Amino acid sequence: MPADIVANTGNGFWFKNNKIITKYPIGVAFFEAPFFAIAALLDNLNNLELNKGFTVNHQRALNWSTAFFATLGLLILFLTAVKFWNLAYSKAYLLLTAVLLCSNLLYYSTRDCGMSHAYSFFVFAAIQFLVFKCLKTKIICGRDLVLLSLLFSLLITLRPLNLIFISFPILYIVLVNWKELKEITFRFSKIYLALAIGLACLPILLQGLYNVYAFNSFVADSYAEESFSNLFSMDLLALWFSPNNGALLYSPILIGVLIWSFYQVGNKRYAGAIYFLYFLIISFTYAAWWSPGLGCGFGHRGFTEHLAFFALPISQLISTQNKRRSIILWGLTLAIGVALFVAQLQFDGCISGSIWEWTSFFDLFRL
Repeated sequence: MPADIVANTGNGFWFKNNKIITKYPIGVAFFEAPFFAIAALLDNLNNLELNKGFTVNHQRALNWSTAFFATLGLLILFLTAVKFWNLAYSKAYLLLTAVLLCSNLLYYSTRDCGMSHAYSFFVFAAIQFLVFKCLKTKIICGRDLVLLSLLFSLLITLRPLNLIFISFPILYIVLVNWKELKEITFRFSKIYLALAIGLACLPILLQGLYNVYAFNSFVADSYAEESFSNLFSMDLLALWFSPNNGALLYSPILIGVLIWSFYQVGNKRYAGAIYFLYFLIISFTYAAWWSPGLGCGFGHRGFTEHLAFFALPISQLISTQNKRRSIILWGLTLAIGVALFVAQLQFDGCISGSIWEWTSFFDLFRL
């Protein structure tokens, strides 16, 4: 191991009793493993012997794996919009452009790689696609069961808390499509059921085995030394609007989600309030955490993976716009996207100073 690996990984990994210990779940490793294998093969072909596992190829593998799964998630989201949300291709392109450029998804897919957010975005997009597919066909076949079981298992080993978060958009989808849900039939054999259970258990089993290795217990709380210490002193305004990681400042597309939710309630479609609750529960959870902003970053990354589900209300906003308004939305989307892209290029990883350091924030947008 490089001598400075602990500091260079933000103390995410450390050594104890000659073991490599990390607080992070192992889900990210599943997605990066194939790319690291390719990197190791390239190093072997080039007869590289120094710094094995930490070569330039391995750094590129980490970057490429993040960008690959984020792109795949966007593709799945596009297919969902076209096949199940009945968006025309032009409006589906607008949706994807808005999700990518009017948020911090691009940053965490290309600039700050290796964390769970891009992989979780892919998993969320895939779950959403399969749920709508089953609702449309009114059939859950063996392949659907296997994929959904594996995806939910990967979700748990990526970021267990997200299993609670996504219950809100899943609830909305169920309520709005209750008629179709009641007509769904199950068409799979016992072999598919056994395969689904086996694949779902595998990631969780591997997490448990790592826990035994690192913490001497199959079930372990690797975040035991961290807590929700801000539970009674939450600063939601800072979480949403602070120049230091404010969610709405760096991902203004979330404002569209809130507008849609209020519009739905105003038109007595009360199920739309679920998305507002979805946004709030994420906000309250991170505001109560000991580090509300989750450290340095280009906007709050706790909302990034949820863009896959937040895309549904945005798609409904876009679908109701006429040609003239769609052109205006394209202009607004591109203007915001260019501004955030400029800021991203000039961002050095952290806004220094207080959480309300506006000078450093506005400096990001200077050409």
